[in-house]
Parts: sequence; C-alpha cells; structure tokens
Amino acid sequence: MTNNDVDVRAGFDRRVDSLRGRRVLAVDYWDLCSAGPEPEWDFDECHHAVMGAQLMTDAGPVTVTWTATFYPYGVEVFLEPIARYLDEDGTQRVGPGADSRWKALLGQPVRDAKVSWDRFTIGPTMRSNGQVIGPPYDVDVPTALRLDFDGGPVWFVAGTPQFQEPYDVFIPGDEIVVVFAASKMRQMGYVDPTFAE
Repeated sequence: MTNNDVDVRAGFDRRVDSLRGRRVLAVDYWDLCSAGPEPEWDFDECHHAVMGAQLMTDAGPVTVTWTATFYPYGVEVFLEPIARYLDEDGTQRVGPGADSRWKALLGQPVRDAKVSWDRFTIGPTMRSNGQVIGPPYDVDVPTALRLDFDGGPVWFVAGTPQFQEPYDVFIPGDEIVVVFAASKMRQMGYVDPTFAE
C-alpha cells in the first residue's frame, strides 16, 4: 500500500466517522433520466438508488454513492451535495416517498457507522494481444456502509441488481442499493454478524 493509498483510506475513514451523531432530516435517491419518468426503486426491504443517495443532515448534506476510488467499484461517502458528483442534466430524483421505510428514521441521530471491506484479486494485467504485462494483485474495496439508528440499521451497498431478478444483487457494482433488513444483507453474502445483524 502506497502513502497515497493510506491517505485516501484515512480520508474515507474520517468522513464515515463524521456521520456519527448527525440527524438525518431528509433522503433523496438519484437515477439516470433515461430510466423513464417513474423508475421503480422500492423493493420493500431494499431500495434501488442507482446513482446514489443524498442524506440531508442537521450538519449539512452527505452523499453516498459509488466510485472507483478503491477499484473496481465501492461505496463512497462525501460531505457535500450529490450534485457535485452527478451530471444534473442526465440524472433525476426518484424517491423515496413520504411513506417509505425512511419515515421512521428521519430526525434520528446516526448512532454508529461501519464499513464492510472486501478483498478482490485483479488481473493479471494484459495487453490487447494477450501478452501478460503484470501479475494479479489484491485490492480492498468498501462494498457496504452501515448506519445505525435507534429505529434500526440501514445499509448502502455498491451493487447492481440483476435485470430479471432485482432482488439478486451483484457486488461490487456501479449502483447503490439501500437495504433495511439484515436477512437481505445475509442473502447478498454479508455474513459477518457484527455487520449484518
């Protein structure tokens, strides 16, 4: 791990740590405009936020989205409005509605914030002619963020729901899935009881 990698990880950890104690006042999900006027996002125990979520807190906006910061995709937290990370002409707010699962959590402080890191092997690196130019290497990727409220936990997963089976999620992925049930997290492969209970 290089010094730059250590700095990037430390900055990420500081942003996640800063979520503790913030009260979430409102939540917005964002999708691509090409998804149509009313794309489906509510799958009961999980919501499909696609491009990410903006949490309006008592200490300012928080963006939870996916990036390639840690390669290949991973959940990311920014202490800024989501508009700084999206093309406003190509995206639209899609939810959640007033009666979503967020209703019971709004106004509550974040009691704890945790991240699940997964290790992936990348490579080997090859040229287009098939010549190997680099060995495989391992990367650690933050695939999910857990926020704990008095009303229960909420997870933000960098994953892509499968087209025919939106309840099946490929992780890591270039979309955000918001999960409200530990059983769904376990179904998605998160088996650490300190993270998925």
